[in-house]
Amino acid sequence: MITKSGDSYNEFPDHDGLANFDISDRKFIAASNAHPDKPLILEATDSKWWGWKDALAEVSITVKFMCPDYIREKYQEKIG
Repeated sequence: MITKSGDSYNEFPDHDGLANFDISDRKFIAASNAHPDKPLILEATDSKWWGWKDALAEVSITVKFMCPDYIREKYQEKIG
């Protein structure tokens, strides 16, 4: 169970690298973080997640990218 708190969730990790994480996607991070096993999150097409993967790993949340080459390429096109 996760608890809404303003635009985020109590279970969303406190990490500087996640400060600008998409508000609409925070529920997925909060749900993984709230679970004792911190299950991995599958990501298919949202390239912004590529930029947060290291910060998420630092709080023990794993993101598995279904097509990492595609995501990396799209991230670099958008973010540089």
